[in-house]
Amino acid sequence: MKLEGYRDLAPTVRNDIFETMSLQTDLCLRSLLTGKPCSAEVIDALQESARRRVHQNVPLQSILRAYQLGAREIWRVSAELGRADPALAEELLFDVSPYLFDFFDEQAQITAQAYLAEQHQQAWWRESLLHQFRDVIFHASGDAAMFAELAAALGLDATSPRVALAIDADLRDLPPVVRYDELERLVLIAARHLDVAREALVHAWHRERLVIWVPCTRGDTLSRCDQIVAERAARLVGAEPRMRNIGIGLMNHGADGWAASVTEALKAVDFAPRDGQSRRIHRYSSMAIEESVRGTPNVLRYLVSLIEQLSGEADLIATLAAYFESGQRRRVTAERLNIHPNTLIHRLERIETVLGASLDDPGWIAQLDIALKLRHATSGCAAPEPTEAEPKPRRGRASAK
Repeated sequence: MKLEGYRDLAPTVRNDIFETMSLQTDLCLRSLLTGKPCSAEVIDALQESARRRVHQNVPLQSILRAYQLGAREIWRVSAELGRADPALAEELLFDVSPYLFDFFDEQAQITAQAYLAEQHQQAWWRESLLHQFRDVIFHASGDAAMFAELAAALGLDATSPRVALAIDADLRDLPPVVRYDELERLVLIAARHLDVAREALVHAWHRERLVIWVPCTRGDTLSRCDQIVAERAARLVGAEPRMRNIGIGLMNHGADGWAASVTEALKAVDFAPRDGQSRRIHRYSSMAIEESVRGTPNVLRYLVSLIEQLSGEADLIATLAAYFESGQRRRVTAERLNIHPNTLIHRLERIETVLGASLDDPGWIAQLDIALKLRHATSGCAAPEPTEAEPKPRRGRASAK
């Protein structure tokens, strides 16, 4: 039988379908002989069969196609019988055929109605479970037993590692009644670009962000998973205009891990630079060291004090920020600031003198880079702009090396 989904079914399911088809063929012939419609018991059996097909993942389109092929095959056999007898052929054409097609149309309607009703019930049941599942993650992440129970009911592996994406999706122009459908559309697009089956994704609308938990390959390192998800997320945000920015948490597992990854993803997108740059993928891994520093007050105060030492000379902080943003390439930095290279050299030497630092020392480079990022994150504003004496760089030259 060349029907979508039939070949991939388990043998027991195919046997069940074959028995139902045999029953319906028998019913058709009995009804043809007696002229009586199907009894209530028979209709109940057909409806129960349709409900089973939902849980067996048999597409409704394939079921309806099977009715069409079945009716056609019975008509073909009947026509062959009438070839040798004109009287029989006339009866088959004008009496049997209309009855045959009406019978199968009625059977198809009964089946389709029962199938769709069960499908709706299944969707409602699954959405109810998902609501409970999200509640556990966001409000009771310590309840590992409930998390595992709900995951099993949803067909999810509770032990499988996941990464949370926090997507800044522009849904402001959509009324609430269509927002649910739009979120479903975005999740479908995400599944395609993340190379994951839609059924494997779990999503939520949380803190005005679309959160999606993406499964990772078991055995992958945390950094490897972070890299893969970031690459796929870049494809996703480039393909969907409504997705403005995406924050990526770290791979984790269990209810606590899912919740932690969401928190990280939200931080990554919430604290992302808003300086007009084109970067739209924000990885928590890029700010993990800064987060660790924030949890150590003495280290935090030390790093903040480094930048404070430069605040007496306005150009120095802007110069240092541009220097790091330009990948420590001096000519690019000078062009970005629209200053002479010798002026840049003088400023960098002045920074080294004030701090007692060396901009050739990896240790100092790391400290100052983190200090600038912390200053930017805590101030909630963009990096310092060039002063009036030094006009803003022309955008066309900023990328030249």
